[in-house]
Amino acid sequence: MRKAEGSPEMARWVRVLQQLFGATLLIFLVLTISCAKGNNATTHSGPALALKSLDATGQMQISEQDRCPVCGMQISQHVKFASAIQLDDDSSFYFCGTGCMMKAWLHPEIFLDRDKQSLRRAVAPEYFGGNYIDALSALWVAGSDVVGPMGPALVPLQDEADLETFKVRHGGKITFRLSELDDMKWKEITGKNATMRPGEKMMD
Repeated sequence: MRKAEGSPEMARWVRVLQQLFGATLLIFLVLTISCAKGNNATTHSGPALALKSLDATGQMQISEQDRCPVCGMQISQHVKFASAIQLDDDSSFYFCGTGCMMKAWLHPEIFLDRDKQSLRRAVAPEYFGGNYIDALSALWVAGSDVVGPMGPALVPLQDEADLETFKVRHGGKITFRLSELDDMKWKEITGKNATMRPGEKMMD
């Protein structure tokens, strides 16, 4: 009669190897899922965030390393016009001026590698006092004699009284709210496409 193949010793080693393989596979799957979640939450191919986000009162905390994600300028050299967009995870992008901030607000998918839903708020320094205010509540003036880092400035004002005073001193052709801004309005104000990067020429 033919002897049965294998032995208890071999069967025991097979079970051990199967258990080791199963444990290794489980660890690999857990690590893969964890890395994927981490990458989805924190990794983007877009520009760097500000080193320090807006503080609890909505004030910018500018560092020497901070660069404008739209034009690349150093924020600390343009504090008077520096503006910010805060994301829903509390991180922030800082901008050299209000114009760059508005372009990113209109098209975060282009300039920030983020979607519109991830933007929580934007802040800008009101002209007369320099205090950071909600960009959506500000009154904005274009076409004045005020010049910012990237050329003619888009100036945020706190209220109608400030708007009247500003126009007497500096003029201003267009008044608007950030909530009213779209690609057509941007072109009316600047003569350029909102999706254009600094230095890029318009196509005929």
